[in-house]
Amino acid sequence: MPEAEAQTFSVGRGEGAAEVERLLMGNRAFVEGRLLEDADAFRRLIRGQKPPFLLVGCCDSRKPLDLLTRTHPGELFIHRNIANLLPPGDPASEAVLEFAMSVLEVRHIVVSGHTRCGGIHAGLQGLSQGAVGHWIQPLRHLAEKHRAELDAIAEEEERADRLAERNVVAQLRNALGNAAVRRRLDGDGPPLHLHGWMFRVETGFLEPLPLPEEEWRAEGLLPES
Repeated sequence: MPEAEAQTFSVGRGEGAAEVERLLMGNRAFVEGRLLEDADAFRRLIRGQKPPFLLVGCCDSRKPLDLLTRTHPGELFIHRNIANLLPPGDPASEAVLEFAMSVLEVRHIVVSGHTRCGGIHAGLQGLSQGAVGHWIQPLRHLAEKHRAELDAIAEEEERADRLAERNVVAQLRNALGNAAVRRRLDGDGPPLHLHGWMFRVETGFLEPLPLPEEEWRAEGLLPES
């Protein structure tokens, strides 16, 4: 191996080892602290999981959903991808929804977008190249659907944040079209509740979003109340 390449790659040593060790030390500190709170916390987890929430969020490193909600292992079933999408026909999304609905019987689906989202910006700017461009195709379509509303917003960041809010609602609508979700809404299992959130990176707060429930009922996506 050429010397230049040898300097850029290592297995468990060099400067990168200290960064990894920091994570492992953090894990040990977490375990010790958790056991002080609850001596059986981890022994209970081996029995299985029954989380009440399916939480769909973005991969963004600034959005640690369990820390933000102060939840413990076993409370959130989390699905994360770029721009918190649930595209119809996507195998990963379909499998997550099916498992969450039919096996775990979660009682809540939460889709959480966030401000200053790189995936949203890419969709707004029309990125179409590469794997990311392919993945965010639904965002490009969503931006075009709401072009008049978005163009009326002068500030680019505010425009992107508005698209992020629209995207949360769009992904929940996609979830309503999933077969496993439809069965739950038809009464096969515990009652199911849908929620849309925005994480405000600039404040740290999670903000519930209004959802078009009456519109969805008129379309037959929600049962009559």
